[in-house]
Amino acid sequence: MNKKTTDQEQPSTADKAKARQRNSLGKASRDQIIASAERLLRVDGYHMLSTRRVADACGISVGNLTYHFPNKTLLIEAVITAVCSRYQSQRPSIVPSDVKTPRQYLNEVSAWMLKDAVTPDTSALFLELWVLAKHHNFAAEALEQLYETVTRWITDSLESYFPKSTLLQRQRAAYFLLALSEGSVAVFSRPQQRPLGPDDLVELAVDGALSSLQQGNSP
Repeated sequence: MNKKTTDQEQPSTADKAKARQRNSLGKASRDQIIASAERLLRVDGYHMLSTRRVADACGISVGNLTYHFPNKTLLIEAVITAVCSRYQSQRPSIVPSDVKTPRQYLNEVSAWMLKDAVTPDTSALFLELWVLAKHHNFAAEALEQLYETVTRWITDSLESYFPKSTLLQRQRAAYFLLALSEGSVAVFSRPQQRPLGPDDLVELAVDGALSSLQQGNSP
């Protein structure tokens, strides 16, 4: 292959710019579709969700939507992936620190898990995800991966505070907090009058986790 032929096959600067623009617009359009689908899923539920309703919410044609997501299942998979990625990205804001006591750290983790679980957006979304997980393998696998990631993060971070604890003790503490968080969605997400709220459970969650962990951390 001679140099002339090679030069002719190389994209021009203008072509590269157009390609970058197309990619940028495509990504933005895909993100907009996912965000709109997530919003409709929270508000109206899975059974009311359709590609036409999502397209209308985005102000695009169904044809433009199906270019990115040929069917509803693929769109739902993208929504679940985006939700799980977002929740995993929130975790690094709560990290072990030398200036925090074990109780302070557990309090931060417990407060985040319990209080966020019952916000209107989170509770509505996860109630729908549970329904999806019952009928779709991808949803079930994605939720399991999210739970595994969260519990592993808590289990690993607790080791620095409780070096004498066993792996099983730290796992029990992590799953205890996860169970309280998920249970809070079912109990506190509805506008019912109750004698206590998720804020009242934070201290109980910390006490329960500490009780298990300190059994292996005593002098």
